[in-house]
Amino acid sequence: MAVSTTRRTWIRRLVTWGVTIVLLAWVFHTVPLAKTWSALRAAGPAAVVGLTLVYFAYSFAADVLATWATFGWFCAPLRVVDVFGIRGATYLLAIVNYNLGQGGIVYVVGKQPGVGIARATGTVLLTMGVMFVSLLMLAAWGSWTGDPSEHRLWLMRWISTGGLAAFAAYLLVIVARPAFLARRELFRPLFDAGVAGHAKAWLVRFPHVAGHVVFQWALLQVFGVRVPFSDAATLLPVTFVITWIPITVQGLGTSQVATIELFSRYAMGATLEERNAQVLGFSLALSATFLVYSLVAGLACLRTPIARSALSAGREPQASLDRMR
Repeated sequence: MAVSTTRRTWIRRLVTWGVTIVLLAWVFHTVPLAKTWSALRAAGPAAVVGLTLVYFAYSFAADVLATWATFGWFCAPLRVVDVFGIRGATYLLAIVNYNLGQGGIVYVVGKQPGVGIARATGTVLLTMGVMFVSLLMLAAWGSWTGDPSEHRLWLMRWISTGGLAAFAAYLLVIVARPAFLARRELFRPLFDAGVAGHAKAWLVRFPHVAGHVVFQWALLQVFGVRVPFSDAATLLPVTFVITWIPITVQGLGTSQVATIELFSRYAMGATLEERNAQVLGFSLALSATFLVYSLVAGLACLRTPIARSALSAGREPQASLDRMR
């Protein structure tokens, strides 16, 4: 069983790296590296580093506060400093895989007295759920207020509206509390939260999600991509979701392809290659700077014992998930 699980894990990793390499090769074949480098120079390294550093600091702080509040309400009371350490350490895990980073949180919090892995996992599901709803709300607002003739916005208008309707149906299930779901420890935080609890979790998480849209829209402007904010609020959530799909390493390749496809038309370059290069420069600069910031923040947070526990043990829940697949 262990050998089979290990083999599947390695096959999955090889496929992930293979898809990443193929997509990046296609991107750099389509967009000349020289033009991408010119776009990076035109944006200005100081402006890019300064803006992304503020962006990362805001995102980290908003994430810590939202996680601390949500887990304190529905799972286990934690000190802000401990959540800071846990999140910083799990940023190192998330560099490998986003779900692995969430697994670190589940393990550390789940080991607290009276909590358990299932309840901690359920609280993470609540967090991820309200995060996704926040993206749907931003996409719905942007698509309904944007240019009605733009086919991408028109498509997202109905996708986001349908998603919000599905969330409303989910809330009806939460109110109804069917016994076969409510009695499961995994789903108990969701039912214990109720509609009011979901609203509270959304209120503390929305500034974190909205910050990603605002800062990335601002960075697009730095690279000469003049996308209206309503369009950015609609299309950036699409790139977020695509990046989260675990078919490439850290979303590399999928993120660049999606960003070029969605935002190239807004760039100010004279030719298609120049416009693609501006968008690719934005995407690569964002990925590279956040990788560096995540490494620095994660290594700094490793000084706390609870953070070291998160890093060393974060693979256990992921291994359990692998065995279930």
